[in-house]
Amino acid sequence: MMTNPEILKELESYTGRFPMQAMQTAIEQREAITPELLRVLEAVAENPLAFAKRQDYMLHLFALFLLAQFREKRAYAPIVKMFSGPDETSYNLAGDTVTDGLNRILASVYDGDPALLQKLVENEDANEFVRDAAINAFLVLEHSGQMTRDEVVRYFRSWFHGKLQRQHSYVWDGLVCAVADLPAPELLEEVRQAYIDGLVDSSVADLEGIERDMLAPESRRRERHCLITDAINEMESWSSFHPEDSQPKNLPEARPSDPAPASYVAPQPFIRQPKIGRNDPCPCGSGKKYKKCCGKG
Repeated sequence: MMTNPEILKELESYTGRFPMQAMQTAIEQREAITPELLRVLEAVAENPLAFAKRQDYMLHLFALFLLAQFREKRAYAPIVKMFSGPDETSYNLAGDTVTDGLNRILASVYDGDPALLQKLVENEDANEFVRDAAINAFLVLEHSGQMTRDEVVRYFRSWFHGKLQRQHSYVWDGLVCAVADLPAPELLEEVRQAYIDGLVDSSVADLEGIERDMLAPESRRRERHCLITDAINEMESWSSFHPEDSQPKNLPEARPSDPAPASYVAPQPFIRQPKIGRNDPCPCGSGKKYKKCCGKG
């Protein structure tokens, strides 16, 4: 059985492979490893810029998903603090996790006090995609029974009525989409006024589509509204752990002097980059939102 120091060492740096044994052992030794994982997040939260510069550092990412699976409420405050840093710091720290998982992580470690989450949404210094993830965390909290629908509607309404700066940002795009996803048709007039005031980018979220989704008879409950239940399942499939997928299959063995085949794509190292947001324009050029086009499912 691996010891805590061995687990942490195995999870610390990107190696190109998924550390399955270390993750399985960490889950088996939940009580023993939890304080160590909390210390990792607290250290990153205290100095996110320093850790953001370490491109191969991954221990904090494993800690995020493990503590989310453990429903560790003590992780709530340091995670919010970690992602409250200025603009690109969060992306440099967590890459795709900002747009694909942070909302569910926040809801999974939620300690019952919405104040920190509310402040993250309203923090103008924080990355706008982080703020959108915080908005969507309220949807996960409602879906998981940790917050009532009325409570969520009340927070949404407060952001329409003065809690958010009334100038366009992705936060407004995310808010109207969240209203539709809940759905909260009682906020339809606030949504329409946001479009009139130019706060929402209609190429990201068109009003007609938002109204249609909002007035649908049943809310569409998708996987993104669920809590983290399996850290291994969430992370093992990441493309960064499968560089072999970028290589051609069954190619004849090449001599050292042979040029690389034209179809060969060299495996890429782990790089934390932002991914396409679910409400971004689809890169295929259709003009639709990504979630309603190539990202549908």
